This record gives sequence, C-alpha cells and structure tokens, in this order.
Amino acid sequence: MIEIRDDHGEITGITINGEALDSDDGEIWFLPKGLIPGLKVSDLPDSVVFEPCKHREDSMVILDTIPIRLRRLDSSKVHVEFEDGGTRKYWDGDVGFKVWMEAKRASIEEQEKEVGDIHFESYDDDGAYIWLTYSAEIETEYVESLVQLAEQIVDEVEGAAELRLGGRLLKARDQKNEAEFTVRVVLPILRKLGFANIKYNHGKREYGRDIVFARMNEFQELEHWAAQVKYGDVDGGAGSEIDKLISQADDAFKMPFYDIYTRQQQRICKLVIIASGRFTENAIEKICGKIESHSLRNNLVFIDGDKIETLAERFRGTT
Repeated sequence: MIEIRDDHGEITGITINGEALDSDDGEIWFLPKGLIPGLKVSDLPDSVVFEPCKHREDSMVILDTIPIRLRRLDSSKVHVEFEDGGTRKYWDGDVGFKVWMEAKRASIEEQEKEVGDIHFESYDDDGAYIWLTYSAEIETEYVESLVQLAEQIVDEVEGAAELRLGGRLLKARDQKNEAEFTVRVVLPILRKLGFANIKYNHGKREYGRDIVFARMNEFQELEHWAAQVKYGDVDGGAGSEIDKLISQADDAFKMPFYDIYTRQQQRICKLVIIASGRFTENAIEKICGKIESHSLRNNLVFIDGDKIETLAERFRGTT
C-alpha cells in the first residue's frame, strides 16, 4: 500500500497496487474487494477508516452489504463499525421496518450481554429513517478474512432477528446456499442453545469441521464440538456422499485444531452433521454402520431440516 500525504502529514490519497482509492471526505476511503486478496492488516495505515465495497462503477461506489467501516488498532486487530438502517418509505419486508430494526437491536444487545463479541452503539428513529450502529473488534492477519468475519457478523445479526420474529428462518430449505444456511440459520441457533466460542470456517473445511464451538459441561470443563454442514438432502443411495462424510468425521476427531479463544490446540468431543434437507435412503444407518470405532460412532449427532425448524420455533420471540 502507498500513502500520499501533503506537507502537513495528512493523507490526501491512497493507492493499492497502482489503483487509487476514492473518498468523499478524505476520512473514509472505499476499498474495492478486488484489491483485498493478499493485503495484510498490518499494511493498513493508522488512523484511516476503510469501507469495503463490491466495486466502483463510473463515479458510483457499489456496496453488497450494509456499510462496514474498518480502522486498524494494531498489527492484527481492527475496530469494525456497522451502520444499518434506511427509510420506512421503501421497506417491503414481511414485518414493519420498525419491528425489523428493533429485532436487530434486541439481538445485538442480547449477544453483547451473553457473548460480548459485538457492541451496541446507537439507535435513532426520527419517524422516517431508522439508523442502527454497532461495533466489534476483530483480530486476524489478512484483510480478506477480516471482511469475511465482518460480513458474517452482519448475517448473524439478521439471522438472529429472523429467529426472534419467527420469519423465513423457520424455512431452513429456503436458504439459497450452504453458506447462507450456515450463517443465517445454524449459527444463531447454536448461540441460543448455549454454545460459545463459535467460529465458522467460511467454506474452508478444516478436516471436516465447517464450524467449531464449545460449551461448559456439568463439571465446569469446556467441551469442544464441531459441525459438518450440508445443503440439501444427504443421500444414502448408490454414489452418495457417505464415504466422504465418514472420512471427514474421522479427520474431525483425529486432527487437533487451533482454538483462537483459548489459544491452544484442542480436539473435539462431538461432531454434529447438519443437513438443511433430510437424511434419505437410510443415510444415518449407513454412516453409523461403516464406522468401526464405537467411541466415534457414539459421538455423532445428526440434525436435519425438520429438527432445525423445530428448534427455530422453540426460540421464536425469546429474549
């Protein structure tokens, strides 16, 4: 990254790989996602706020999420601010705009109280517009993973609000893809079930572990769990994914992982296989039948779309 400063030491321009960034006020700089791969958090200049965007189109900056603003705190830690909101005039959701925004606010406040990884900042309703701001501190080496984690927070907040309102979250099979199903449906439910230290691996499967999470057991010891998430049905018929699932389950138990919360190598005690659809053609029986280790077999949990929707209904409207 190259910074261009004037004689007073103020930043008047920033370029990345020869491409100049845009800024409306010289304080917030729009960062196209195409320039992010390989960029380290430590490369970001101090005291400069960046707002990731999809791309530039003529003089327009195109966003693909709510405004997310990034400010580096040290070589690997970033303060992230989220600005959500809009006007009632153009809202066409299934519930009123005020109800929707208040559900998001309540979800943020609940997660701040119970987990403490995000922080409610402000909520303003002037009768026409509603603005909600919240923040988080994220520690990671690369800007690409930073943006992924920030966008995951946005989707989790929306998923938690949908769960609270009993909206389309109840339709597990209506999610567009595995990532959306995981972030908007599975993660909020895991939090409601009392799990903490939840980390989603963003499609980069770490030895069969799409998600790792933990809970305090009855002996006040931390148990580490993992989940393998499948979008659609899990078929036990010919040419199915059964052998792949068994291999992933075996790896998930055998291979340790680095837990960013305890900062130690850990091993999981249980693996949850979650399908947005159904386990068909006796898939569960075939998986269990092919696993020789009794300890591994007895620590597998199977959750299908019907069970997910039952859990969602159970937590509907809870605070």
